[in-house]
Amino acid sequence: MSRNRIIFLLILLVTALVVALNWTNSRSNSLKQSKDKEEFTVDTIRPVLSKESRVVEFEGSIKSIGKINVSFTVPGTLLPGDFVLEVGKTFRENDILFKLDIYTLFKEISAKKKELKVLAERLHQEKVIDYGPDSEMWDSFTAALLPTKRLPACPSFIKESKNKKVQEFNDAYDEVEKLEAAIEDYYYFAPFSGTVLAVNKKVGEKVLSEACVAQIAPFQIYFVEFKIPNEDAFVLKRKDEVSMIQGNKQLKGRVAKITQKGDGPFSKVECSISSKVSTIGQKVKLQLQRNLVYFFVPYHLVRSNALWIYRSGRSMKIEATILAWKKDAVAIKELKPGDLVLRKSPKSRTISCK
Repeated sequence: MSRNRIIFLLILLVTALVVALNWTNSRSNSLKQSKDKEEFTVDTIRPVLSKESRVVEFEGSIKSIGKINVSFTVPGTLLPGDFVLEVGKTFRENDILFKLDIYTLFKEISAKKKELKVLAERLHQEKVIDYGPDSEMWDSFTAALLPTKRLPACPSFIKESKNKKVQEFNDAYDEVEKLEAAIEDYYYFAPFSGTVLAVNKKVGEKVLSEACVAQIAPFQIYFVEFKIPNEDAFVLKRKDEVSMIQGNKQLKGRVAKITQKGDGPFSKVECSISSKVSTIGQKVKLQLQRNLVYFFVPYHLVRSNALWIYRSGRSMKIEATILAWKKDAVAIKELKPGDLVLRKSPKSRTISCK
């Protein structure tokens, strides 16, 4: 074989090897890109919005109130209320019988409000939103964002914005709102007028949640116990006035206690009612105006009481509190407008959606 022929064959072999390597690398990159695409691209569905507005009724029976225990849902240090309670002391409905030291909670709320103020000023400086004719409303809102003042109502054009930076502000606002709502847990308001039967804890003593602080009894007061779905009981608070029907009579009552049993779908709501118009054992109906907004998702997407969603450019795992059922779908309390629900768990928090 001639020298030129050997050189030609070697060049041909090297060229074939180069082509083969390039094809292998190209296929490998293509598979990798395909894999990356599968890893970061996920399929989503949009929750189905459902609104409900109507009067609903729940039936209960009138019972007499014996002695009841005074307790708190949170632990803390016991402080006196409107006056120091002693055995035999009388009190009126809505008197503060006891309260817990709330300094630590107030300190946390104050710090969170300062952070919220900084976020509000950043939104203004970076001109994230064109407030238009609502600029005065926003100025009034930010001016009222003070550590010593009650959290002002957030303007609707901010709450409804889908901007990522605004969403950060809304999340911080929701956190402060929840902390302020917890303030009521540190006070025990008398659900009726009555007498102190026993005092089990001293002022300055640390108490655990649900521990009996004192025992009280009413002056001829009766109550009605209702079993109410959590989504309806959620809108009620202690001391709220409620409408009830006893036979053909329209009655007024007041929420005395709300108890949710474990993770069950129902809560026990006790409403006080005047003895002048009451007969023990008689049936009473509680009327509630149901104004609810639900976001329904297929039930099978809720796994181990959790749900993967896409919000503000990121995927996240949220706890799933079921508020209502509808065929094979459930309404989730934690969902917000604009959320997308992932059909499967993502491999990365930064994803793209179909």
